[in-house]
Amino acid sequence: MVRRRTAFNPLSIVSAPRWYVVRTMHGSIIESRQLVAGANLTHVFITAMLAWMDGEWTISEFSSASATFFCSRNVERRMISIETTDPYELPMPGASHLAGRGNPYD
Repeated sequence: MVRRRTAFNPLSIVSAPRWYVVRTMHGSIIESRQLVAGANLTHVFITAMLAWMDGEWTISEFSSASATFFCSRNVERRMISIETTDPYELPMPGASHLAGRGNPYD
């Protein structure tokens, strides 16, 4: 008998903090906020989708398996996700991390 690993659920309630992140399709962070540890991530995910729809954005794809959804309005497109790490701690591929929190030399 073949054993199967349990499926990872990124929306399960955990004791570690998570981050709600909104990105452009180039990977630049528009908004990021830390969610409290133990938050109901399924509720946060669905509420976020409804809030974007109320803002007249069209949800195009979503995946609860990756805790990510995409939405668009006119020519703008956004990626919204619930992530396990602070998005400002790890740079994104390419140069999109350079558009982050401003100049570190200020």
